[in-house]
Amino acid sequence: MFSFKRFIALFKQSLIINKKTIAISIAGISGTLFVLLMVFQKLDNFEYWTNENYFSVFLVFFFSLGIIYSSLSFPAFRSKEKSITYLTLPISASEKFIFELLTRIVLFILFMPMLFWVIANIEGRIVHYYIPEFINYKFSFSQALTEINNNQPISIWSKLFVVQSGLFVFIAVFTGACYFRRLPLIKTLFAFSTIVIAYLLFIYLIFKGLNLKDYRPSERVFFIKNQDDIIALWALGLTVVNIVLIAVAWFRLKEKEVL
Repeated sequence: MFSFKRFIALFKQSLIINKKTIAISIAGISGTLFVLLMVFQKLDNFEYWTNENYFSVFLVFFFSLGIIYSSLSFPAFRSKEKSITYLTLPISASEKFIFELLTRIVLFILFMPMLFWVIANIEGRIVHYYIPEFINYKFSFSQALTEINNNQPISIWSKLFVVQSGLFVFIAVFTGACYFRRLPLIKTLFAFSTIVIAYLLFIYLIFKGLNLKDYRPSERVFFIKNQDDIIALWALGLTVVNIVLIAVAWFRLKEKEVL
């Protein structure tokens, strides 16, 4: 049974216990980001820096940090003794699972863009104050996305594909952290690499075995007619995969409780 009151108490307790760690982590991330932006801008001599450059740094920083942070989900599972203590806490499995999903993925996705926006604009203003030649010191997510897409409208399927692709990265590592006890990030990367290689090898063998190189299917057989249909198919496929991965993590947690 899920208790909202008990869930809030769990959230408050975790915040009280880890408040120093959270504060130090935010300070360290902010300082590292500040220095990285200055270094990258210095490499461009503070002249050719644009919103696209800011956004590129954000993507690398966002996914790199997010993958590491998501791989640290369910920290009690790294030790057998801590696992037993964690699983016997007077908290339901749904509360534990939603708490980890919320703090490791949802809050990170919501918080990191705001932190980056604040640090990027503070850093830009400081650099502009000492180096007036640095003109493009203001950063805007909406303007960066508009410049990247050349002011072209983005379809709903394309947006869904981008969102689900980003979620897949975090959810896959999150599931690995719940499934594997030791070295979850490395084992997760190895598992997905093996799966991808196996599927590519399987497709290659089918094409070679059935000699499908010169085969041209008719439109009546395949409903995919253009690039938009391909994007829609991938978006739906990634949505299903993300749901399945969340289900795998959930049932793995329930399995650990039973064991």
